Amino acid sequence: MTTAIVDSPTNAETQAWWFLDTLVIEHRCAPEMDTIVLEMVLPVDSAPPLHVHDNLDDTWYILEGRMVVRCGDADLVVGAGHWVSMPRGVPHTFRVIGEHEARILLVHDNASFRDLIRNLGSPATEHVVPSSPAFPPMDELVRIAGSHDLRPIGPPMSTQECASVLIGVS
Repeated sequence: MTTAIVDSPTNAETQAWWFLDTLVIEHRCAPEMDTIVLEMVLPVDSAPPLHVHDNLDDTWYILEGRMVVRCGDADLVVGAGHWVSMPRGVPHTFRVIGEHEARILLVHDNASFRDLIRNLGSPATEHVVPSSPAFPPMDELVRIAGSHDLRPIGPPMSTQECASVLIGVS
């Protein structure tokens, strides 16, 4: 490695995207690295469909907020300070719970998810979740996601499923 990169929220070269109902900040890494680092801000009740990445280990660190995460057959309640590591090929989803949005830091070893965000998202004019989330028709979302190693296989986690998990951990 020959070049170090120091990124900050005020860096003019840092790209940010409104992706569905989230804000995604793409942190810059040294040019010689394959690592992709994305910071996501997710509103309360944000929940992707149950999905699989065949070629991506989906890993993230929770900076703020709480979520119920489903990975395979396991349902977990996670919050700030938790590291979530979901291996490729395992179905997973989550739902943001509580009264505050969640902020997570994703670390990936390939650009497939970042490229999905760039493909479906729009440049964010400010670092807040979009006031008017943009969801394409489901068939288009499935088609585009599939071309970026995200294969939807079921519905998002419901609020009732989250409530059942929360009752189980009380």
